[in-house]
Amino acid sequence: MIRRLYALARRVSVRQLLANPRAELGRILGWVGRRLQGAATVVAHGHATLPAWLDAEMIALASIEPELLGEKGSTAHYRHYGVPMVTRPGELYRQIVDAVGERPCSHVMIIPWLVRGGADRGALYHLQAWVDAMPAADVLVILTDDIESPWLDRIPAGIRVLPFGRIAGSMAMEGKVQLLTRLLLQMQPSVIHTINSRVAWEAYRKFGLALRQRSTLFASLFCDDQDENGVPVGYARSYLRSCFQHLTSVFCDNSVYPARWSVELGVPRDLFTVLPFPYDRAVVIKEDAFPIEGQPRVLWAGRLDRQKRPDILVAIARAMPDVGFDVHGVSELGAHHPAIDALRRLPNVTMHGAFPRFEGIVKADHAAYLFTTSWEGLPTILLDAAAAGIPIVAPAVGGIVDLIRRDWLVALPDDVDAYVDRLRQLLSDPGLRSARRREQYAGLSTGRDWADFTRILRGIHQYLPERQHETKNMSNQGSTT
Repeated sequence: MIRRLYALARRVSVRQLLANPRAELGRILGWVGRRLQGAATVVAHGHATLPAWLDAEMIALASIEPELLGEKGSTAHYRHYGVPMVTRPGELYRQIVDAVGERPCSHVMIIPWLVRGGADRGALYHLQAWVDAMPAADVLVILTDDIESPWLDRIPAGIRVLPFGRIAGSMAMEGKVQLLTRLLLQMQPSVIHTINSRVAWEAYRKFGLALRQRSTLFASLFCDDQDENGVPVGYARSYLRSCFQHLTSVFCDNSVYPARWSVELGVPRDLFTVLPFPYDRAVVIKEDAFPIEGQPRVLWAGRLDRQKRPDILVAIARAMPDVGFDVHGVSELGAHHPAIDALRRLPNVTMHGAFPRFEGIVKADHAAYLFTTSWEGLPTILLDAAAAGIPIVAPAVGGIVDLIRRDWLVALPDDVDAYVDRLRQLLSDPGLRSARRREQYAGLSTGRDWADFTRILRGIHQYLPERQHETKNMSNQGSTT
């Protein structure tokens, strides 16, 4: 103690203390504070040192792995470790495990939500194929986003649903990925399949090697999106190059994008499985001459968003003032978007709002279904239109060419004159309407029944069970820390 007091006295400058007492006292207190901080570290951790041999080996290996040493080029950062005292991740994980239940899961489907949409419809098809091949209780659906899912009642009976996003709440993406990965690693299901879940894709990217030790990993991708500059974006662009080596197969509902991604992203073409969605609704074949009494009209139905090009719809309707347009759908562009305001003002356009089922909005005076868009996979609403027997006018983008001949499609998605030309032909020619209807029926019936869908899935290694899979019981998994 006397030695420490002497050391303190030696640091005091009497001259500075008399000349500027505040500055000198501040300097002395700063020195004392640093000494106290050092003492606190010793009390908390003890005098920590690495064995000399370990210190030497790590320094030698740093030429191979530079990150072994800290920013200062030493091993000092290995001498202490502060145990985190945040217990929330462990508490959330316990809730997640309790929600999953004790029964093992052999097949896990990871989706952000389940709402009205083509990808969600595809998820339901995969779930049905699973429960046709195994007990429904062996299947788990994980909803990674905290968003209402109005289609939950469409999930086949007996499948468990984990509201992961609701439990994780506002936790940051990194924490959600860690929770999901821990759950999957401890469950060890034979199959993990994600459709449009960013949390799952991040888990594949960061921990795919660990996940595929016990599980086969699958994903579904449908098309690229485009940003406001027209640059392709989406899960394929963000994750395929870093994740493809972990994936057994990537399902796609069309033949166009697998070829495109293989060329543009350098991903092996044989990674992809083209899997057309089955059409599971009634198709009543109409064989009449397609007469229309009175003035024929044009039907448009879908989401009113940037992708579906309501501006092109406005331009087409303006170019055909003598033709009535029935527009069904809800705007996702805001109440006062210029294109939406223009549609409401056009005298030949009738806005109908949301619709529950496509076949319920097709009327006897509809001569054509107009589908405007800038990019697509293969939209399931076109399958509904083909089944309803209404001729389709659409652009040759994405997987639409898998359903409709390219020479009938509009070559460019913003070619208003070409849209108008196709519509005028259908409005005036009953024979053409009948021919287009027959060709669409043929496209709908080729490779799109349930047997075709399950046959392709059975050809994918391990996707559907051939025998009972030994799965991990979750009853004793979890953490309370």
